Amino acid sequence: MKTIKARGLVLKEYEAGESDKRLLLLCKGIGRILVYARGARKPKSKFMAAAQLFTYADFVLAQGNGFYSVTQADVIESFYNLRTDYDRLCAAHLMAEVCEKTLLETSNCDDLLLLTLKSLTRLAKGNLSPLQITDVFLLRFFSYYGLRPVSDFCAVCDLPLGDMTDGIFFGAEGIVCAKHKENSILFSLPAAAALSFILDSELAQAFSFKADPAVLLVLQQAAKLMWDNHFEWELFSLQVR
Repeated sequence: MKTIKARGLVLKEYEAGESDKRLLLLCKGIGRILVYARGARKPKSKFMAAAQLFTYADFVLAQGNGFYSVTQADVIESFYNLRTDYDRLCAAHLMAEVCEKTLLETSNCDDLLLLTLKSLTRLAKGNLSPLQITDVFLLRFFSYYGLRPVSDFCAVCDLPLGDMTDGIFFGAEGIVCAKHKENSILFSLPAAAALSFILDSELAQAFSFKADPAVLLVLQQAAKLMWDNHFEWELFSLQVR
């Protein structure tokens, strides 16, 4: 039986049979795959720790008739602290939902996997607000998906940000001027500055900025506007936050 090694993050877990699980994994170099973990719900299962939501682990998978079965699993990071705080858990669910809904099976996802792991690490540390971390995750996600929002001029007419004397707005493609504000939300210079920092910084530094809660909320509204305009699926986790 053919086996493969996969380092991946558990995005979703499903009960199967009396004691088994199916796991949706986001794997480095492989993409999104669904695997079967036999006996993972048993208290003494050797897969129990690795078969938990948001666990990052090294898996050995055996290829069967159209599916993979877990034969070995070694936990790298459990992100346990996410489970002790409701807001951080909701933020983690949002990230998992984005990955689940946008990635095709076996599509390249290494950049998105890295973004997700960095975001979960920040969430688990607890030194930044979940809202700030999800703002960074969502806005960087659009860049990785080829939908980087315009941040320093009007997305319609190229008017520089500094010349927008009648107000700054955010539309489906990013910042727009007052002449093209239809179907947009009101933005601000502090929000624009935060947006540019998030998009232009190295990933390790992208989370490290200071912003008022009102600015963070506007950034999340901007991210939701982009999502609603570019994807047909609703983000359930974003609706309940």
